[in-house]
Amino acid sequence: MNSQSVQTIQQGAPRYSTAQVGDLSIHYDLSDYRDPWREEAPQTLLLYPGYCRNVEFWRAWVPLLGREYRILRMDARGYGYTSKPPEGSPLNIDQLAGDALGLMDALGLERVHWVGESTGGAVGMWAALTHPDRIASITLCNTTARMRNETHGKYAVGEADQESALRKFGVEAWCKMTLAGRMDLSNAPPGLGDWVAREMARTPVHIAIAAFKLFSTIDLFPELGRIQAPVLQVVGNKCAESRKKLVEEMRDAFPHAKLVYVDGVDNGIHFLAPDLVTAEVRAFLQENFSG
Repeated sequence: MNSQSVQTIQQGAPRYSTAQVGDLSIHYDLSDYRDPWREEAPQTLLLYPGYCRNVEFWRAWVPLLGREYRILRMDARGYGYTSKPPEGSPLNIDQLAGDALGLMDALGLERVHWVGESTGGAVGMWAALTHPDRIASITLCNTTARMRNETHGKYAVGEADQESALRKFGVEAWCKMTLAGRMDLSNAPPGLGDWVAREMARTPVHIAIAAFKLFSTIDLFPELGRIQAPVLQVVGNKCAESRKKLVEEMRDAFPHAKLVYVDGVDNGIHFLAPDLVTAEVRAFLQENFSG
């Protein structure tokens, strides 16, 4: 296989469907459990993963919201079971947003409610800025418009930087070493941490490095005032004060935003507290898009 070809993951067969979008085979699941006799046009939620995560992190959302909305989950470029560009391939936010829009085109979806977790929210904000007609609303789960300074050192785990740590330990071991940065361990049931590490390890080291470099350089704060879509920000109330400060500054910068703190949890709210988060999403969508 030459260096320009797209490589597919070798860790088993895809679990759901795949669609060819440009140079990618995108792994996705489109679920619709609404009553089949309903005549109104369905609204679709696009659930976009955070750093190195995949469709399975949204599993609980399908039964919780699938009776009311069509649910589209996808693995981003290089993540999960979506095909893996070779090392050295470019990775930029235009490309990531374009992949999602291309999948929407392939599935005949004109407009979606974008739900992004962590870095997945940044991609959603960029999609809303560049293609406002395609993004009806944005829900941001633990998303900030720029990476906090302390994140760089925390994920280096004693090495020179995060890239060095990933190359030394590999994604799965590195993930286990940094679990506290992406999920509230005090609320995690037995086995969840190991599962998270295994699932994140479906993303190869070179993609994990490229994605971290990309999102560590993005600052969307200057653009937030241009996002006209309604925005829901959902954050765990146990998060660091520095994160609270950032999300509150974001709320004030958006033209139309609502900020909700989920009690008793920190990171990983979309899979640690899916009932609470989806209840906020449902209320937000009903308030802004019912009737």
